[in-house]
Amino acid sequence: MINATLDRITLEVLRADVLELREVPTRVTNEQVETLPLHTRPFLYASGNWGPGYLMIKGLVGNKALIRCLARYLAIEIAEKWPTEIDFVAGNVTGGMIPGWVVSEELEVLFGRRIPFAYIRETRKTGGHMELITGVQRNREIQPAASGLDMEELVNFAQTIINGAGVLREAGYCCNKGACILYYDNPVANKDLADAKIGMVSLLQGSRLDKLVKTVG
Repeated sequence: MINATLDRITLEVLRADVLELREVPTRVTNEQVETLPLHTRPFLYASGNWGPGYLMIKGLVGNKALIRCLARYLAIEIAEKWPTEIDFVAGNVTGGMIPGWVVSEELEVLFGRRIPFAYIRETRKTGGHMELITGVQRNREIQPAASGLDMEELVNFAQTIINGAGVLREAGYCCNKGACILYYDNPVANKDLADAKIGMVSLLQGSRLDKLVKTVG
């Protein structure tokens, strides 16, 4: 990705005020977290893990220009890595739903073919139809054994991506691909993703994330 594109993404994220990053301690126990000043306190994710940043998906939902900008560039990187191996996109509830939908639309343009969308409910979900994947039932565009891309807005410890891929696999689909907007390149996540045989594509990671952090700071 050229610097001009990264500069635009950084500017759009800053303008929207949807990303908060904190300089958190390298190591901190659950008991110590509550005693830290707010500006150094890690964020608690739905996975139960702590992390240094939070991409406010609610802010993205209300900013169509930003979410389309991020999804467009993310879709380009996804298509470059996997030009022929994606049959549908599955977004994890709730953070991956909107980005996943928009990415599926952008991939349709890039691939020149239909890329259906489904979403994966929380694995703890009970009641209703008790379905973990919504959008595949009676959907002739998503065939058995189809290859799915699992989408999330941010990945720290990767538990949601791994769980989502597991749900798709248990339902008979192939899922060894994940994507997100913000990825912290956590060594623990990298190992767990490799063990789960899941490749990742992200928009903000490594040097790009470092630049964004410095800009915010």
